[in-house]
Amino acid sequence: MSQIKKYELDRWRYYPGNHHHSVIAVLTGLPIEEIIAASPKNNCWGGQTFVKTFNKLGFNTNHRFVKFDSESYYPCLMRTKRTDIKEPYWYCFPYYDGWIYYEGCAYGFDYFFAMFSNLRVTSMLQVWI
Repeated sequence: MSQIKKYELDRWRYYPGNHHHSVIAVLTGLPIEEIIAASPKNNCWGGQTFVKTFNKLGFNTNHRFVKFDSESYYPCLMRTKRTDIKEPYWYCFPYYDGWIYYEGCAYGFDYFFAMFSNLRVTSMLQVWI
């Protein structure tokens, strides 16, 4: 019987004040300098910005963010929306195998959303080589 490949995320690749690059580093394991070089120069990131940056770095993704599936085989960038404010405000976090990676730590899914009860999962961007 063949074994299913498990991915390893590098939670230690967190860079304070550099969230967009950090989430990519956690998912890919690449150095921050390489990620910055492949990223847009501004700090206004939309869904396609993540897709294009991952693709420039040699990783495949969905063509767009899709409905979140906690049983996803691939690691993903999980997108969440704040529920405590009227205007839309989004956050992305690396997610894989029931774990959410945030600021150098890995939290179980339920525990994370107990800590951040003002967030609601909206979608995901799967990432693979």
